[in-house]
Amino acid sequence: MKDLKTYIQELTELRGVSSQEDNIISYMAPIFEKYGQKVRVDTLGNLICSFHTGIPNSKRLLIFAHMDEIGFIVRKVEQNGFLRVERIGGVHINVLPGLKVDVQGVKGVLPGFIGTTSHHFTKAHEKGKVPTTEDLYIDIGATSKDHAHKLGIQVGCMITYHSDFTELPDNLLTNKAMDNRAACAVLLKLAEQIYQWVPKLNWDIYLIACVQEEFNIRGVLPAVRSISPEVSIGIDITPSFDTPDMVGYSDVILNNGPAITCMNFHGRGTLAGVLPDSKLLKTLFDIAEKNKIKIQREVALGVITENAFISFEEKGIATASLSIPARYTHTPIETISLRDVENTVSLLISFIIQLEKSTNFGRSQIIK
Repeated sequence: MKDLKTYIQELTELRGVSSQEDNIISYMAPIFEKYGQKVRVDTLGNLICSFHTGIPNSKRLLIFAHMDEIGFIVRKVEQNGFLRVERIGGVHINVLPGLKVDVQGVKGVLPGFIGTTSHHFTKAHEKGKVPTTEDLYIDIGATSKDHAHKLGIQVGCMITYHSDFTELPDNLLTNKAMDNRAACAVLLKLAEQIYQWVPKLNWDIYLIACVQEEFNIRGVLPAVRSISPEVSIGIDITPSFDTPDMVGYSDVILNNGPAITCMNFHGRGTLAGVLPDSKLLKTLFDIAEKNKIKIQREVALGVITENAFISFEEKGIATASLSIPARYTHTPIETISLRDVENTVSLLISFIIQLEKSTNFGRSQIIK
């Protein structure tokens, strides 16, 4: 059994762009198998770990977190050996020039760098200019297109930020892919703890490490349909507003606990968001207060999770979202608080063990 910090470090060091989550599946599956009653991987790659009460027609709770990370895909190998790319997910283009990346070639992983104009030849009107995706190129040291091919690089190869896990004072942890491997670590700790409570469970519990959130936000849906849960709780990161450039919009900060979402909404191309079930929301707040678990309240524009689509599946599903605050989202230096992750685990396990057979969420009980 590993501690939470070790899980976070080892998970964030893995490479797994959307649709290429195999490394994370291989890491998480043996741990799920140690504790869960049934573990399976569906066609898309959703990793599902379940705990069953044995009670006929038990209600079902789904808790999920996505495994994939943002990155790039090679769209062209230039004649001179440099790589042209397209983004996969919301890569933060402002921070890219000069970054170290890992290129996943067919013969193994190669180190590379995102090129940038030499300082001495940067023209005045180019200084401070953010490059477009079309301007970006990656240098792997290849001298020609043929050389790149011999190194194992082809169109379609995936690229991630280079991992550099760092511990900072006050329980802060930094690396690429904290979004959303920190939440995957929560799932692993939940599996350990739920295992001890199986004889007393009143609901069947499903933990899903899901795929392709950064690309289309819908990779989890086939798994949801196979389970048909009454309740879905998603775990993801959310921007922290405690750096000089972010102060003002929200009170969500590091080390103040996970943020319980009151609303999120994404209007840039995806007109969707989450308005959580009010009874489920109240229950989470009440549990946090009763157990003295630090939590925050969040309203977040520009943020979206799978629950935006899960809510409307089949009969309708009561949803809620928990957010782990993170600085510098979608960059190689995403920074979180270990305490906030610990409190996320505490809140969720406290929620699970208080569920009764008669517990209901949603609004269908308004008229009886």
